[in-house]
Amino acid sequence: MGEFKRNFYRTEHNRHMGIEQLKKMPWFEFLKKDIALGEVFPALRFDGSIHFYYKGARLCEYAGNINGTPKTNRDNTPFHPVNQAAYEEIKKECQQWSETVSGVNRERTELAGIYSKFSPYIKPASSMILLDMEIGFPQLCLSGNKIYTNTQVDLLFLDKNTGMLYFVEAKGAQDSRIKRKHTGQSHSELYNSLEVANQLNKYNANIVTREDEILAAYSEYLSVMNEIFNCEIYSGNLTLYKCTKLLVYGESNTENSCRSLEAIHTELGDDLIVYKKGLDAIDDLPKRIAVGMSHV
Repeated sequence: MGEFKRNFYRTEHNRHMGIEQLKKMPWFEFLKKDIALGEVFPALRFDGSIHFYYKGARLCEYAGNINGTPKTNRDNTPFHPVNQAAYEEIKKECQQWSETVSGVNRERTELAGIYSKFSPYIKPASSMILLDMEIGFPQLCLSGNKIYTNTQVDLLFLDKNTGMLYFVEAKGAQDSRIKRKHTGQSHSELYNSLEVANQLNKYNANIVTREDEILAAYSEYLSVMNEIFNCEIYSGNLTLYKCTKLLVYGESNTENSCRSLEAIHTELGDDLIVYKKGLDAIDDLPKRIAVGMSHV
């Protein structure tokens, strides 16, 4: 079973060198300015790289190398904008992608608006901040030969008032994974037949089993991001909410989707958050995330 990590190089000495190297990249100030505006969101990955997202697309991936040239790319193409104009052209490519993409990737573009509302790098930042996104977990092996793979949660929020971390999975209301044909099942039977129920079970198993690893990883995450962006996101102790919240946005306009949502609400209670009109008006999201009691 792999360990859940978030770091930047293996030793503190190399980390400091790597951060200085990143700050010297000619395009770093372009990114930093957009991050402060909430337009670009940085996310530290388990392999020590940092991904920068714009409009749901990966604008840049940076993997430092203290012994040579850092690896920087966007979708496996070089990322070396020499000036602001070249940087804006790359952003334009990302925007074009976000306007035409469909399927599962469409969700990434729909969630992109959350960056600017809850980014920890804007001033003033919300008390509930978006700390990470597209959070992947290593393979998890449980007793009884149960193995969970390909586990990736959409969002991670931090409540700066309490130090509580909340994992949140997001789904559009028309997503097939949150609805099933209603044939007279009980709410419990209907919920357990949904693909999202299996997803949440996988996430929750990882959260409960890896609690210490997750807390240590995000303490390191905060330390690294504070140093890179010369800010103090949060300096207190971290705790972990033991259940994954489910955020559903958009209109459930069929009987099957409405019945399925009722079943999900019966099972999850306050851990289900619904915005029927989409994600444009979500100012009360921090309050709704903070409500609830773990039920695992």
